[in-house]
Formats: sequence, C-alpha cells, structure tokens
Amino acid sequence: MSSNVRTDCFFNLTAEQRFDLFKRRQSLRTDTVYRKYFGWFVLPLALIGAILVTLFIITVYQAIKARRVSRKCYILLLNRAIGDLLSCLVALIVCAYVLLSQKINRDVVPLMETFFTGSFWSAMVSYVALSLLKLFAVWRPFHYRKWFTMKRCINVIILSWVVFILMVSYALGAAALVKIPALNEWSGCRMESCLRTMYRSRNLVTVGVYFFTIIVFVITVLLIQRAQRYVDSFNRDSNNSEGGRRVRFPLWKLALNVATFAILYLLYVIWSIGQLINTDQCYFQRNYPEMTRLLGIVRFGLLLRIIVDPILSFLTDFQIRRGFLFLIGVNNPLSFGSSRIFHRSTCSDSIGENPRNSVERNGRSQTVETNLSTSAPTTIKF
Repeated sequence: MSSNVRTDCFFNLTAEQRFDLFKRRQSLRTDTVYRKYFGWFVLPLALIGAILVTLFIITVYQAIKARRVSRKCYILLLNRAIGDLLSCLVALIVCAYVLLSQKINRDVVPLMETFFTGSFWSAMVSYVALSLLKLFAVWRPFHYRKWFTMKRCINVIILSWVVFILMVSYALGAAALVKIPALNEWSGCRMESCLRTMYRSRNLVTVGVYFFTIIVFVITVLLIQRAQRYVDSFNRDSNNSEGGRRVRFPLWKLALNVATFAILYLLYVIWSIGQLINTDQCYFQRNYPEMTRLLGIVRFGLLLRIIVDPILSFLTDFQIRRGFLFLIGVNNPLSFGSSRIFHRSTCSDSIGENPRNSVERNGRSQTVETNLSTSAPTTIKF
C-alpha cells in the first residue's frame, strides 16, 4: 500500500507545487539520502562508538566487581553506557539495512530510530541520579548510606528502562495504526494526525529531559557550594589550628559529562523544538528528503557524544584508565600519569561522610602518627 494513500498531504496541490515537489525529489532522492546520511557517514562512527562503549562497560564492570570504585555511582555510569551500546547497535543495523537493501522502505528507518534514543534516555537517568546522589550526600550526610543503597540504585535503573520500553511501545503502536493496512482501515489514522502526535510527544519528552538534566545539575552545584561555605565557616578555626585540609566534592568530572551531554545534544534539542513549533501538519511529508537529511546530520551529534564520553573517562578517571590498561595487557598503568587530580575517581564513597568528621579524623591521624613516632614501644599487644 502506497504511503500517499494513508495521508491527504499530497492532494489539492497546484500544478506548480506538484512540479516543484517532483523536481526536488528527483534531485534529492530519499534512498540516496538514507544510504549517505544513515549508512556510509554513520558506519565508522557507530563502529568506533560500539567498540569504545564495550570496552568501557567491561572495565567498569570489573572495577565494580573488584570494589575499586563506588558501586552506586559507577553502576549509574554503566547504565548510561548500556544505553549508548543500544544506540550504536541500532545505528549499525540501520546502516546494514540501508546499504544492503535494493529498495529502502521509508517506514522501517523511523521505527528503528525510536530505539536509537536509548542513549539520550539512559544518559538523562544516570546524570540526574548522580546529581541527586551528590546533593543528598551533602544535605543529609548521616542518612546517605542508609537511604541510597545499591539495591535502590539498581531499582531506579530498572524502572527507567521499563519507562523507556513503554515509550517505545507507544511509538510502535502509533506507527502500527498508520502503517499496517488492516489497523489503518480500522482506526482511520493518518500520518499528519496520529503519527505526528506521537512524534510531537517524543520531541516534547526530549526537550523536557534535556533541560531537566541541566537544571538538576545546576541546582546541585549551587546547593553543594552553599553547604561547602557553611562547612568551611564552621571548621575554619579547626582547619587553621590542626592543619586539616578542605573537603572537596568531586563534581568536575560529572560536570564534564553533563557538558558533553548539553553541547552535543543541543542540535537534537533544537531539531525537536523546531518540530514542536511548526504547525504545518504536512510540512515533514512534503519535504521528506530534506528533513531526512537534516535528521541524519543531527544524529552525528548523538554518536559523537557516545564516542567522547569513554575517551574522557579514560583520560580523567584513574580507576577507569588503570582497569582499561590492565584489560589490554599493560601491566604498568601508573606510568601514564601521576597527577593527584586524576587519582580521584568520579564518585567516592566518602561523599556520604560528614565533612566535619573527615577534618577531625585527619587531625587525629596526625596526632596518632606523632605519638607513634616519638614513643616507639618495645612490645605491642593486639
């Protein structure tokens, strides 16, 4: 069944409009756009992304299993990587389809794109959860370990994927009402009605997720800085007298990840906002080749974010770098950097501690070391 039978966008066109539409479709055929922007251009990015994300997943899993890192924080980064791997696999499947098919079905690629948004969704869940973890560790440090357990973090991840499956099911159901002839005859849905409503809903969720992630992180940073100023003023005398060090909340690595999320997904969000603002129900169908080419360009930013994040983790996270080098057979990973700033993991279990207790414990440890060095007993009893 022809796609034009399921829409009224191509009826009531003037002769000039029909000629212009035919001329543009001849100069920019849909199959050529698919093979170019969803096939050859995407293939190297998707392959590199799949390899890097797979190595990242293995490295993080081994670090969590060996308890070298904070399990709650890194399980959230692992969740983001799983969504990235899903997107890379979907991109590779689309590449294989558009490059190997003699006649590309324009209904297949948009359906596969629904799964491609898994990286966007998993990144939002991971970054928002990490921001809330850090915020709660400062706001309620004595309840942090009790309330935010590993089991609850896993439950949040499972719930997020259940919500994603429901969103995918909604998209597939709306597409089925339009694409399948029997269901289309029963429902009477058109592309410019049911299917457009589904795409607008998905674009609205995309815009909301994007700004929600950034706003939560910004609020977290502001509240943590406010709490840090309070702790500094409370312990100023103790720091000056006992030589205690100022407690740091390692947010800069999370800020780096959120920055890549905000920058490389910006074009996708602008695309979604443009689709929401446009009130012409038939605009996408009448300009399908051009809009498909623009969507292919937008997808490059999503794949670039998937590639950039594992590289940044390798460069900035000592535990990830050490685990990766051990994975590829390098037995001396410490030689790749000795800066203390890189020896801090992205998340530390110490974020659940009370900053005042950490300062006092530092002072007590210095006192114990001084006493041991001066007394030197001959017999030690345990």
